Amino acid sequence: MFKARISLRALLISSFLALGLILVLAYSLVSKEHFIRGLDAAMATNMEKTARTFSEVIGPGQRERAREFSGFDVAMQWASLPAYALEAFPGGPGEPGQLLKKEGSSWFSRPSFVIFAMRYETASGPLYLSQKLTPPATSELLPQAARQNRLLTLTVSILVIGFILTVGWLLLRHVSRPMAALRAWTHSLNNDKLSQPVPDFSYPELNEMAELIRNSLSTVEQALDRERRFLKHASHELRTPISTIRSNIELQRKLTQKREKYEDEKSIVDRIDRASLTMKHLTETLLWLNHEPDTPLQSEAVDLPGLIRELAGEMSYLLAGKPVTTEISTSSYSCTVPLVPARIILGNLIRNAYQHCWEGTVVIDQQEGRVTISNPVEPDAQNLSPASSENTGYGLGLELTTTLSQRIGWHYTAKREGNYHRVVVETESSRDS
Repeated sequence: MFKARISLRALLISSFLALGLILVLAYSLVSKEHFIRGLDAAMATNMEKTARTFSEVIGPGQRERAREFSGFDVAMQWASLPAYALEAFPGGPGEPGQLLKKEGSSWFSRPSFVIFAMRYETASGPLYLSQKLTPPATSELLPQAARQNRLLTLTVSILVIGFILTVGWLLLRHVSRPMAALRAWTHSLNNDKLSQPVPDFSYPELNEMAELIRNSLSTVEQALDRERRFLKHASHELRTPISTIRSNIELQRKLTQKREKYEDEKSIVDRIDRASLTMKHLTETLLWLNHEPDTPLQSEAVDLPGLIRELAGEMSYLLAGKPVTTEISTSSYSCTVPLVPARIILGNLIRNAYQHCWEGTVVIDQQEGRVTISNPVEPDAQNLSPASSENTGYGLGLELTTTLSQRIGWHYTAKREGNYHRVVVETESSRDS
């Protein structure tokens, strides 16, 4: 499932913008509510003053009937007020000083009327006051005040949004520079910079992250260095005993030629010879793998058919005791390649063919820079899992062959055709031709 990703910069900008809009909306609602409550408080104060003045100016005998006084309808009985008040508030005001209000408007429309009612207690009894305001009868001061309030709210909203965006942009700019520097420093890390102190990225969190990155990469680099040193030391240390074994085998063979050679002694020498060849090939592989990837390899002119026949002869011990024959077809061809990787590639392929062939014929065909090696396989070996292939030797050997072929510019393919396993190696020059 595709998951959209948003950058940190866009996330921060969106967050600041959303915060600004939420603050503006909240303060706008609060400002509107305070404005309306202020008007309601002013209306309640006016109604109280009107009731107090009415009780002082109008005598008790003249209060029985409802009348209009100072713009308000005033009566001693709630039922004596005009119909608009009775319809708007059927129960009447319950507590003295409580302002009742009813608007004829929806959420976004301007009110068509506003009705106010209040009860005021006097020494001679309660007074009930009401007033109905409609747009034509409303004072010009209220619309003007409303317009001024909307203008003030809009101005303050724009200023708040502008301030928040400015602060967010400055903060993002101030933070993004060290983060960009950290990113650039991370991409430029190498062995030399890993040994140098971490630069200052202005913030402790970024400095700590940079230190963690440097420590992690230093740990990995140290592990790789230890592995390289191990390969280098092991390979070089193996060369001496291998040379000793090989020289003593040759000496033993020369000595046994002068006297009768026993079969047991011959088989022992042959086993030592095969083991020394295996160690020799392993050492060559380890030494070659120890080269740095960017280190240029020394190329030389290689007689490809001679190399194939030499390697096939060295691997012939793998066919001992098996009903297996070999067919080697070569043509004169010379190519310029690093010798050790070429020996490893061809040696691995011939070794795999000999080792995993139990009967039949192994065919090695070389035509100029194209080498084809095919060997019969057992039917149940055609559906081997990757794990089984590695256990039988195909996985690791072929993986190493693929890696080395890419390193020196050769093209390598392997596939199954019926009961045969076939591999093809093409040198760079043969592919270009």
